Amino acid sequence: MQADPILVLRGELSQQGLLRDQQPADEILQMMMEVEGGNPSAAARAIMDAYSAERRATAESERPFEPLATSAPAAIAPDIPRDAPEHGPIQHLFMILWDQPWFTALWRLGSWPFSVVGSVLLWVLRMTHLVQSHGSGNSSRFSEDSVASAQRWIDILERDTAGSVSLDALALNRTPLPPFVACSYSDALRMAKQNTKILVVVLTSQVHGDNHLFRQQVLTNTALVRMLQSTDFLVWGGDVQSREGFQVATLLEASTFPFMAFIALQPRRSRSRGTTVLHPAVLSRIEGSPQSVLSASAICSHIQDVLLPRTQSYLSQLRREQRQRAMERELRAEQDRAYAESSRRDQERILQRRTEEKQRVYEAHSAAALEAHRAEQRQRVAEWRMWAQAHLVPREPVSNRSTEIRVSIKLPDGRNLQRHFRPTDTLEQLYAYVDTIDSQVDEPPVCAPPGYEHSFPFTLVQTYPRRVLPNKDSLARPLEDLEGFGPSANLIVEPSHPPDLLDEESEDEDDDD
Repeated sequence: MQADPILVLRGELSQQGLLRDQQPADEILQMMMEVEGGNPSAAARAIMDAYSAERRATAESERPFEPLATSAPAAIAPDIPRDAPEHGPIQHLFMILWDQPWFTALWRLGSWPFSVVGSVLLWVLRMTHLVQSHGSGNSSRFSEDSVASAQRWIDILERDTAGSVSLDALALNRTPLPPFVACSYSDALRMAKQNTKILVVVLTSQVHGDNHLFRQQVLTNTALVRMLQSTDFLVWGGDVQSREGFQVATLLEASTFPFMAFIALQPRRSRSRGTTVLHPAVLSRIEGSPQSVLSASAICSHIQDVLLPRTQSYLSQLRREQRQRAMERELRAEQDRAYAESSRRDQERILQRRTEEKQRVYEAHSAAALEAHRAEQRQRVAEWRMWAQAHLVPREPVSNRSTEIRVSIKLPDGRNLQRHFRPTDTLEQLYAYVDTIDSQVDEPPVCAPPGYEHSFPFTLVQTYPRRVLPNKDSLARPLEDLEGFGPSANLIVEPSHPPDLLDEESEDEDDDD
């Protein structure tokens, strides 16, 4: 495998005498590698030159000022090559000035904006993918998404073998391949754990000599494909050239490719909990040549004779426990739904009873209010009748009978009333006499009930010829002005229709009778 360029660069710096604690951070080393085109030696020389210049500048700033006339330059300007055979007058003067602290500080101050602009420009170009690192040819693969990397590995496998990982590969006239899942390794491990399956990890390397043989002869073997298509397995694959494949190879300690590993849940005692917990464990690893240990027949024999006898009973027990827990969860969910439905019905019944109770209370209050209103009305009618009997009904005359009018009245209950009225008595006084015939006055009121307007619940009708005497209009007319009234008059009492409050009262009295 290719060594890390950063580690190689640190090794170069250590060989040139720069200790590890004196070396720059990884980000600066990576930037220097990019500037030098991925060459660790060139990057190391540049870093050492910068380190030496900074050390000399520090030493020059600490020593006392010396005259310009020096025997030899203490340092060489960065732009002048060290291996120059001789120097011109301008170069010699520049080297003399370079040894002066004020000139070095002035030079750094002037070059600092250009250094910052160059670093920012390089960072922008890298972020926009216009410039990429030349240190590793696989930098784009290492930055690829895990799911995209797995899908790309499957696509390349299908292209090279003219096969398909779909279960309907034969229907598509393609060679059947193991059902590889296009997801990250962690997602595949989680799926295998949740579904209690054996995770089969297949790692390949494009640069390995057995890669083509493994793809063409092993992964397309009918017996192996049929075995891996079983519900007991979940198959995941990748290439070590990708970031995900490299991490999985490091995790599973793969040293030779092609490589296969079988992972399944196994009991393990937890030190913190003190109980046995399920933990994914590597059951076996197979690596080597596709013509020997990694042949299709050897893999099938390993699965049939070693792997399944070791794990099938335990995994079957876990599946039964999972089904049992799923059934218990479904039963609890069904009980919860039934309880919620029963609670809902009970709540509806309670709300219905409350509504009915409110309706009964409202009707009772309405009936009580109506009864109170009727009682008040009856009381006002009774007060009016007592007042009318005392102040409105005229007294029967006892003399001069020849000028009086004899009136015979037949009531609805069969009684006959006879009484004499003066010709000047009004029709209202005649109606009041009939309306108050059954009233008993102990202490008549002085005045009529205030705000009360009485209406007579009956109508007086002459028998022959039939004439209706009005009970609302023309009540102030004297009896002598009424047509058909002579020395005598025969009348009958007809209740008004439809019956009003007073009629209901009379009907209640009739019912009591």
